[in-house]
Amino acid sequence: MSSSDLHTGSKAGVRRRRLLALALVAPAVLATAACGFQPMYGNLGANSIGSAELQQVEINGIKDRYGQKLRNLLIDRFYADGRPAAPRYRLETALTASEQKLSLQKDATATRAQLVVNAPYQLIDAATGAILFQANARSYISYNVLEQQYGALATVENAYDRALLEISNEITTRVAAQLGRKP
Repeated sequence: MSSSDLHTGSKAGVRRRRLLALALVAPAVLATAACGFQPMYGNLGANSIGSAELQQVEINGIKDRYGQKLRNLLIDRFYADGRPAAPRYRLETALTASEQKLSLQKDATATRAQLVVNAPYQLIDAATGAILFQANARSYISYNVLEQQYGALATVENAYDRALLEISNEITTRVAAQLGRKP
């Protein structure tokens, strides 16, 4: 047996392995395509959940400065082409936050803290006033407690920003999923 025979034999083996792999993967791909799977964030045109249904939701005002930040984040996610003229749904959200000291030194000063931000929300049918969906988004953000005044303020502000970003992403995902279920 020459070296060229060994070389052609290995090429045939590689081809067979590729065909076997394709034969094993193809049914899984076809099954996923047939199950009605629809990407939530994909660009599917006018009928996509992200562009059509979320743009029909009016986002009510949320009290306080951090509520305003959360509302702005939601507006950025819900409205790709501007706010709705005649919304079909209304999103009502509240916001509460608390800070807990985690790591205490011998002199009772904290070196680590946790921010807990809670945002209960409701999706309401604008025509009937019926609650279609209600849930609670919550975020836990830990941060270092700094001694310098400006650094301490900046760290807390950053923790709030991260928490609000998590909450806005969760609300957007869950509301889009709920609206995607509607006939």
